[in-house]
Amino acid sequence: MARLIMKSLVVLVLMIGIGNYLVYLKTGQMPLRDMHARMGDDWLADLRELLSDKLSPNQLAADAKEAMESVSDKVSKPETPAPTKVYKWTDANGQVHFGDKPLASDAEQIEVDTRNAISAPESSGWSKPEPTSEQVATDTSSPLEKARAAAEAMKQRVQQQEQAQ
Repeated sequence: MARLIMKSLVVLVLMIGIGNYLVYLKTGQMPLRDMHARMGDDWLADLRELLSDKLSPNQLAADAKEAMESVSDKVSKPETPAPTKVYKWTDANGQVHFGDKPLASDAEQIEVDTRNAISAPESSGWSKPEPTSEQVATDTSSPLEKARAAAEAMKQRVQQQEQAQ
């Protein structure tokens, strides 16, 4: 129980410190220092009096325990994936195809686990970049070169999306 209270206090101090810093970055003013200047030298006694009326250590511990239980309930529940229909078929050349619509009569529906999948970007005017002559010429490149080319293509796609916005 004492560990929970200590962890809660550490989180509270961090939140106050980070919040103070973020306000400083946005406005150029330090809220805690300004509060001390407005309240005078007796601000700590005023704060203790205010908090002693409303908050007790038992109340803080109960609130922290309730918050931890609500968070753990939300985190422990498994996320149910959305149903995904994917079809698989083989064309006349023996090439296997996948799609969300069956384009062949012999297409079979397969089940896809999407819990850890990364979705493709929405098609907002973005099209697949055409391969450069260098990429076509180095079709038999090493995996490292392919990874570098993929990273460069990703950078170009991000730049195109930023320009579109």
